[in-house]
Formats: sequence, structure tokens, C-alpha cells
Amino acid sequence: MKKIIATLIVLICAGMVLGETTKNPNKAALYSVIFPGGGQLYNHSWWKAGAVIGVQSYLISAAIYNQDKQEDYKKLAETTTDPFQQQLYQSQSKTYRDKFNNDLWWIGITAGLSILDAYVDAHLYNFKSEKEKILLHFSENGVVLQYKF
Repeated sequence: MKKIIATLIVLICAGMVLGETTKNPNKAALYSVIFPGGGQLYNHSWWKAGAVIGVQSYLISAAIYNQDKQEDYKKLAETTTDPFQQQLYQSQSKTYRDKFNNDLWWIGITAGLSILDAYVDAHLYNFKSEKEKILLHFSENGVVLQYKF
């Protein structure tokens, strides 16, 4: 698993080092699918990448924690003989299962938004340079639209 992650990080970094003047939106979306924040790194959106990595890391760790707590309370409910304690442990297990399910939804939502952001950001990567090529002039005779090649 560590080798796969290391390989993916090397591929993402290699894509960034090439210094492309335009970015491929499909590549950006793919990097976001493979690694949280990968598409943002590819697009040189450093702050967005840090935010995505931080949020995704928090949500994944919260999901793992809530799943572990759910299993702990489930085992406690199975091993106790006191009906009151058993009901209490089952209630706690259900609470942590609900939190875990919530975390999974938020992981999916943030991953989807990250992929969408990377895709759109790659489309708009050279927007400033392209915008400078278009000139709009107003005169007494009308409007002139100029495009520099």
C-alpha cells in the first residue's frame, strides 16, 4: 500500500514539474479521485490543496474513530448480562454508527466537490492570459471586438 501511495505522489509531482501552459481537466479530476487534493496540486492551487487534504484527513480519521467506538460498544452490549447496561451500550453503538454514516456522506460530498473544483480550475487555468488577448473598444460608430493571436 505504501508503494502505491508513493508512486501516485511521484506521478502527481511529475505532472506538476512539467510546467504545462494549459492543464488537462480530465487529468486534474483523475488526480483528485486518486489522492485527496491531487487535482488542486496539479492545478497549482496550493491553498485549496491544503484545505482539501486537511478536511479529507479529518473526516477519514473521524470515520475510523467512530467505527472503532461503534464496535467497542457493540462488543460490550454482547458481553454484558445487565439489561439496562446492554440497552445503554446498544444505544451508544447506534449513535456511533450514525456518526460513522454521517462521516461517509461528508467524505463523499467533499470528494465530489474537490473533483469538480479541480476539473473547473483546470479549464480556467490560463484564463488571465486568454482574457488579455480580447479587447473591446467603444467608439462613436459602434463597438469593436479585437482578438490578438
